[in-house]
Amino acid sequence: MRTKLKAAFVSLFLIASSAQARDVEMAWEKAMVYTPTDSSLTKMSELELNGSHPVLIYLHGCTGITGHDISWAKLGSSKGFLVIMPDSMARPNRKSNCDPKQQGGTNAFPQAYEYRQQEITYVINQVQVSSWWDKKNIFLMGHSEGGIATAQSTHGVFNGLIISGWTCTHARNSEFDGIKSPKRIPVVAVASIDDGWRKGKANEGRCANKADGRNLVQIDLEGRMHDTNHSTVARDAVVEFLTDRLRP
Repeated sequence: MRTKLKAAFVSLFLIASSAQARDVEMAWEKAMVYTPTDSSLTKMSELELNGSHPVLIYLHGCTGITGHDISWAKLGSSKGFLVIMPDSMARPNRKSNCDPKQQGGTNAFPQAYEYRQQEITYVINQVQVSSWWDKKNIFLMGHSEGGIATAQSTHGVFNGLIISGWTCTHARNSEFDGIKSPKRIPVVAVASIDDGWRKGKANEGRCANKADGRNLVQIDLEGRMHDTNHSTVARDAVVEFLTDRLRP
């Protein structure tokens, strides 16, 4: 009886996991897109581009796509990048895993981190079969929960990673501690020194302390703001990072 129950549990788990993997396409279909030829919003289904373009995949934070994320996307598109922001919150039954008022996680949707890795993989696959991708140039950027996902990504296809609003640090959980990408991929990390989401908590720290020999530029912003796009220093550093790592 115990063996049958275990087998049934495993079967249900595999079915649930398969369903999650299938609905990842919704994050792609509902993605917000900004093109290098037009900084206005484009639906993925309406995307039409001539020629090939460098791609920046941008991952939003735990509450979904915000004006802060759109500001980063518009900046990227203004510098010649096709910016794709998959919408994790468009997936069925997806919930926020944080409380902005308390400036911290709630564990209300712990599978959020698995979801974000599924979304990265799906978007990479879709980009790679497109006609508009410059096959030498693809970057990954994420803010807050999206920054965690960026730091956790193990994919080796990226020219560079941009981690915003995250410290690459977790004193109690090694899964979230450090940067998981191949060390040959350069990184720029941007965060406020006294970010209220991190200060005095287990994830207080700096990505620079987790570089582990990789090429990493740390941009420390003054103050407690969690968002980063308000800073001219941050914007200039991200633009320089992106443009310097474009391959001809």
